[in-house]
Amino acid sequence: MMKRTPLYERHVKLGAKIVPFAGWQMPLSYSGVTDEHQSVRTAAGLFDISHMGRFELSGKGAEAYLERLTPGPVHKMQRGSAQYSMLLNKTGGILDDIYLYKRGVDKFFVIVNAANLDKDFKWMTSHLPPGVDLKDVSGETALLALQGPKSWEVLVQIIPFGKTEIALRNFIETELVPARGAKGIIARTGYTGEKGYELVIPAEAAETVWNALLEAGKAERIKPVGLGARDTLRLEMGYPLYGHDMDEKTTPIEADLERFIDFEKDFIGKEALVRQREKGSQRKLIGFELLTGGVPREGHTIYSDQKIIGKVASGNFSPSLRKGIGMGYVDPRYSEIGSEVLIDIRGNATPAIIVKRPFYKKKK
Repeated sequence: MMKRTPLYERHVKLGAKIVPFAGWQMPLSYSGVTDEHQSVRTAAGLFDISHMGRFELSGKGAEAYLERLTPGPVHKMQRGSAQYSMLLNKTGGILDDIYLYKRGVDKFFVIVNAANLDKDFKWMTSHLPPGVDLKDVSGETALLALQGPKSWEVLVQIIPFGKTEIALRNFIETELVPARGAKGIIARTGYTGEKGYELVIPAEAAETVWNALLEAGKAERIKPVGLGARDTLRLEMGYPLYGHDMDEKTTPIEADLERFIDFEKDFIGKEALVRQREKGSQRKLIGFELLTGGVPREGHTIYSDQKIIGKVASGNFSPSLRKGIGMGYVDPRYSEIGSEVLIDIRGNATPAIIVKRPFYKKKK
């Protein structure tokens, strides 16, 4: 049985194209992927991402537990800050990429990927020390993302008067005016590369808050946005997608996520990563742009000098750049920026150039 978010009926009424995704019936698009994509880049877009998992973690020793469980510098987090991180297995493979929110001393909120919810909960529970409590609150909450350069102008209309703009990778816990005082977590985080916010709210308030945001954003030409544009937006930024650009057989070093690792501390998977750093990895995630027409897709072969050097992990047509872009894993010897490679797109050897990510850079 496919799951539905608290906003499923709303999406149907808005004319969304519904598709299966990670066991959920989710909106792919409403007005069209390109139209929704441009709305987020130029104004504001509203996403229902309630399919993602949400855990509450609390109890004496919760911070020390996360410090050991994740490779990032949890000790650097202040109350009200958010941190991108990962769960790693003993061989350094990525079980999931996650977001941590520090709500207080030994009190955290964790967001995980939809397809990994059960696996993550089991993994985290299996390492729980006595006195630390992990609770799955996915069913009693909803998760919305309000993204785009005009997102603050929209958000400010549904939170109590006098709130100052939230700093990047920080969050507030506040009442939501339309939901008659229901409290939510509002974080300055996102997956689009634009200014934006993610809102954790009670499930029963989801439709009220969703409708209020769409109403508040009318002057800013806000649009509801589906998973199609969420994918093109994240790809333009070079953000990896779990299950495509990384999995349990991929390490953060191979996935170009080493900057999120604190090698000064102990964590699960550290020994394997230290060895890989010393020896060098067998493959590396690169970004590429097509030099001619075509759309690269996951699984397409990457060649150099008639030799197979890797495979495409994520690919699509970029609405902002008007060309095919992608990411893939290649032999590190062929990963230099500026190098030309060939992508096999349906039997056509399509020329591409390796570029620095993000692909899309906002004009100053």
